[in-house]
Formats: sequence, structure tokens, C-alpha cells
Amino acid sequence: MLGKMVLASALLALGAASAQAGEDVLARVRHNGQVRCAVDMTPGFSQIASNGEATGFDVDFCRAVAVATLGDPSLIATQRISSANKYKAVSSGEVDVGLGMSTWTMSRDYALGTHFTAVIFNDGQGFLAWKDSGTKRLAEAKGASVCAQSQTTSIDTLKSTIARNGWAMTVVELPSSEEKWNAFSARKCTLVTGDRSELAARRATMASDPGRWVLLPDTISREPLGPMVTAGDERWFTIVRWVVQVTMIAEARGVTSANIDALVDGGDSELARLAGHDPDFGKDLGLDPQWAKRVIRQVGNYAEIYNRNLGPGMPVSLERGQNALWSDGGLFYPPPLR
Repeated sequence: MLGKMVLASALLALGAASAQAGEDVLARVRHNGQVRCAVDMTPGFSQIASNGEATGFDVDFCRAVAVATLGDPSLIATQRISSANKYKAVSSGEVDVGLGMSTWTMSRDYALGTHFTAVIFNDGQGFLAWKDSGTKRLAEAKGASVCAQSQTTSIDTLKSTIARNGWAMTVVELPSSEEKWNAFSARKCTLVTGDRSELAARRATMASDPGRWVLLPDTISREPLGPMVTAGDERWFTIVRWVVQVTMIAEARGVTSANIDALVDGGDSELARLAGHDPDFGKDLGLDPQWAKRVIRQVGNYAEIYNRNLGPGMPVSLERGQNALWSDGGLFYPPPLR
């Protein structure tokens, strides 16, 4: 514990002077002594535990960034910010990383002052229906009312789908996720739409009887989700991107929080960097050579993060599916750590 405190103090000192000069996000993070992350409190992805701490899949990636840059996973501050305000919060510097049901799109990557760094969860827009409605497919609900959150990609995709198919659906727009779900729970709409991960999470945690809500098999969009940062800061963008990639590379190489300390320098440059044996690894980004090792040791590889929050036996349990590595039939194919 003392070693962690000394390391965090040393990393903070690296950025204190430059932060006062108003240089970049890494300097600001070290000056503040914490990584500030916007989340949306979707169960399984971000929630407050009984001890008052933020937990979840998205929160763990926030912790991973804190470990890499500050040396301590506890040096984070999470703030619930709606989708409509999240991009402004990131671009203005109110928060350092935006997470939680944020879909990577072209306009969000150039028009809002933000850049997406990497995909951490591949999702798609789906629908929940009340089981007693008898609806089993979206095409059977042509005249239904659908609750959707305004100012999201979901609302635009829904309207495009309705127009393309000539359906007589009524869109009930709600300004926040909570209001959307409260309206659906009160049966003010026949269906509710959102990312399938969100639908599964809410069904598992909100419904008094999850069996009363049916997740339809239809998916009407591609929704790659991941952390976003302020545009124009190449160093911070690269740090957050490679923190994500390191968790996937570690999984691909069979490196876990349990065995990373046993890695030896055997001539494999990628494993050497994961294990902190390359003295120059991270120097150009203002990081010390041990940053990737700390991420894996203290937060875990991608599989550990996924299983801890969304895996079998968890309240919100989702199959890895397209979120598996390419070698297991998924979409994740991380670049080499060179």
C-alpha cells in the first residue's frame, strides 16, 4: 500500500508544474490527482455499490486509466452525465473521459469537440416488449408506441427504421434514461428501445419479474461503444486508447492479474512491455515503464473485466459473443504492442 502511495505521489509530481501552465489533459489529471469519468449508471456498466463506491464495466476502464497515469485505481471520480450533455462535458474539460452507452459515430468524432479512442463493447439497438402483449418480433408491432431517449443515436435510428418500413409507430421521446424506463414500466408505451446491453441490464435489475419483459431478437443498428476524450490532445487520446488495447492484448497472450508478476524477459518484446521490462516503454507519453503491468495486475485483462461485471453468475449476464477476441469468433483484434 505504501509503495502505491509513493508511486502515485511521484506520478502526480510529474504533471503538477505543467498542469498549472494549462498544457494538456494528462498534466491536468496529475494536478487534480484523479481521473474524472462521465458514466450513465446502466447496471453492470456503472452503478454505486453498497459501500458507496462506483463499480461496473465502464468504471473499471476508468480505473485502468487511473492506474496507468496515477498509479492507483482508486484515484477516480465518476459523475453521472446524460448522453445529451456528455460530449460537452468532455470537450469543455469538465471530465477527462466519457464512458457509458456512448456510440462512436462520425459526427461525434469531429463536430462535438470529442474523439473516440477505441471500442470496448460492441452493441446494437434492440427492443423490449411486455410479454403479455404477445409481441415476438418487431414487425408484429407496427402500430406500437415506443419509448426512446431523445438526443441519442437510438432515436434517429428508430425514426429511420419506421420511415423505411412505412410503419405507423408512435415515438415517445423522453429526455433521460430514467424517464424512458419509468414510462415503459408504467406502460405508457408498448416497447422501449436502446442498446441491447442496456435493455438486458434494466430487465435484470428493474423488473419485479424479469420474465414479464421480453427482449426481441431484432437488432436495427451497429452500436460500437467506447471511451471518448477531448479533441486535439493527441497524448491523452493515445494513452486512453492503449490502456484499452493493453487489456485485450493481455487476454490474447494469456496474461492475467494472477500471472503477470511471473513473466520473465525471455526475448518476446510484447510480453516484455506488458511485464514492465522495457525501460523506454511509455516514455514518449509521459508514462513510466510499469504502466501496462499495473493495469493488468490491479484491474485485469479484458476477460477479467468482462467476467467480473457482465459474466456468468452476475446480475447482468451477457454472452461475450461479438465482444470476444477474434480467435474466439468475436470482433476484437488488438494491434501489436510495439
